[in-house]
Amino acid sequence: MDKFKEKLNLLRAEADTANARADAAEQQVKKLQEQLASKDNEVNSLNNKVALLQLDNERAEKRIDAVKVQNATESDLKAQIDALARKVTLLEKDLTTAESALKIAQDKVRSLELSSEQWERKAGHLEREKADLEAKLDDTSAKYAKTKQELEDTLKQLEEL
Repeated sequence: MDKFKEKLNLLRAEADTANARADAAEQQVKKLQEQLASKDNEVNSLNNKVALLQLDNERAEKRIDAVKVQNATESDLKAQIDALARKVTLLEKDLTTAESALKIAQDKVRSLELSSEQWERKAGHLEREKADLEAKLDDTSAKYAKTKQELEDTLKQLEEL
């Protein structure tokens, strides 16, 4: 009887442990989903910055071309052209940096998506495991009740003798 109670307590402890692991996994999935949403927002922000930088870059290139065509020989305009060229270079560097950051963010998003999928699979596995343990607990409880009833019947029969 004590062994049975110990086994029942052990099964309950295992069920509690499985529940705790499932809760922890669910919290981790939620955390990862929040991180994924944050990274998606960051990617969108970087995409917008890239588009703005590309527009700025195109505008700067158009200004440079206009200045070259109109006043190719004047030294004042040459200085402006040089300044615009430097600005274009800086914008190109900024664009390169933004593209690099975008690529890194996209890689992180992919990594988080994979990690999220793994955690979701693990959560599903833990849920199935929990259901199995609950079924075993129900079965064990039923066996315990049946055994208890048989013991009580046997004790009554012994008392009647």
